[in-house]
Amino acid sequence: MELTLLFPLFFFTLSSATYISTLTLNQNHPSSSSSWRSDDEVMGLYKSWVIQHGKAYNGIGEEEKRFEIFKDNLRFIDEHNSNNNTTYKLGLNKFADLTNQEYRAKFLGTRTDPRRRLMKSKVPSSRYAHRAGDNLPDSVDWRDHGAVSPVKDQGSC
Repeated sequence: MELTLLFPLFFFTLSSATYISTLTLNQNHPSSSSSWRSDDEVMGLYKSWVIQHGKAYNGIGEEEKRFEIFKDNLRFIDEHNSNNNTTYKLGLNKFADLTNQEYRAKFLGTRTDPRRRLMKSKVPSSRYAHRAGDNLPDSVDWRDHGAVSPVKDQGSC
């Protein structure tokens, strides 16, 4: 196929995919908080989300509590995404049934005080020190060497 035909086909395909993903985002996250979702729509999203993330609640009233938290988080997501002044969009993830406080306690609670780490004195190592005569580049882009990976959920690491 000629390059002159291939480029318009590629551009059309890319444009269509972008348009469809924008439609999907807008369907899942209404643009106005005044036209917020119906209870049936929220319940449907919640049930799909529970299945997708394999959630199971054991305690009496736990599922109702988690649904209310999910609903509050969904409203926050929709309100944020309807604000055109933000540089990023939010979406549902596996933490959508946790309050902010629960998330902080579960995943951010193991942070140590940085001052404690500084008080531990270590003898500096010369293992990676620059030696006279070494021919080093001015800069290194570690992405080119596969040393940097995409963002991941590291749990409470």
